[in-house]
Amino acid sequence: MDNITIFLFVAVFIFTVAVIQVIYLAWVESRFVEKRKVKKRLMYISAGGKHGQEKLDKYRKGILKEVGAFERFIFNIPRLSNLDNLLIKVKMPLNATLFILLSVTLGFIGFGLGYLYLPQPLAAIVVGLVCSVAPYLFLKLAEKDYYKKFNNQLPEALDLLARAVRSGSALSAGLGMIAEELEDPVSAEFAATVDEINLGLTMSEAMENLCERVPIADLRFFSIAILVQKETGGNIGEILDNISRLIRERIQFKDHVAALTAEGRLSAMVLIGLPILMLIYMYLTNYDYLSLLWTEKIGHYMIFGAIVLQIIGTYIIKRIVDIDI
Repeated sequence: MDNITIFLFVAVFIFTVAVIQVIYLAWVESRFVEKRKVKKRLMYISAGGKHGQEKLDKYRKGILKEVGAFERFIFNIPRLSNLDNLLIKVKMPLNATLFILLSVTLGFIGFGLGYLYLPQPLAAIVVGLVCSVAPYLFLKLAEKDYYKKFNNQLPEALDLLARAVRSGSALSAGLGMIAEELEDPVSAEFAATVDEINLGLTMSEAMENLCERVPIADLRFFSIAILVQKETGGNIGEILDNISRLIRERIQFKDHVAALTAEGRLSAMVLIGLPILMLIYMYLTNYDYLSLLWTEKIGHYMIFGAIVLQIIGTYIIKRIVDIDI
């Protein structure tokens, strides 16, 4: 048994152990609802914004006493806040350290398989890099869907907040109603904001952290309006109604634009992906024929020209189908 095979077996073993741990954590969380709520609050605070960190650290130390020894060990591992935020949004029961371990071992598995079965070692490196980056790309796609769902729920949240302040409730109490009455993701994000306010952060700091966790323009409009109203006064209910109406109109316009550009976006996916897929297919089925591209001098020019034209075509198509709103 050669070194590559041993290396591949070790990577598969580590990856399998990590996957089993993820499945176990998901199973444990599904059994204990209250424990999952505590853990989620801890993860939001641990991966929270950069404002009020001193107070958040005190909260973190306090809430760690409410979880088990294993959770305390996990949450004491150095964490990456941006990656933590992504994992929270896709509701994956693991932290940044475990996710990085899974990604790295998956990359090693891809490299090992590529080295054993592909014609060139360089291709194995490419496969390993793609496999290691693929989980993060999945998180980014899930994050985009998360932001879209949050933005669609935001008008309903603002309507509820407007009704609450008109009935005489404080603004913080209205934010708490959003956290209790609505569904994720808007309820979870506003619940974290309420936790931060109860912890001692100012409204400005809590709203800044919220906008950092969910960096969408409509939420920033809402945050600015709230902070300006607290400084200058005014009819907060009317302000929230106007923002809610504006957001709904923007969502409708975006959906209309997406429907009109659907054919163009699908054509772009085909035109961009087809050359890449054909390259992979030819590499796997007829390597000797395709290898002329990097063994002959004229092939180097052809590769360079193909890459440049692909980039130019992608840029032009993107400008056609993407409309700034």
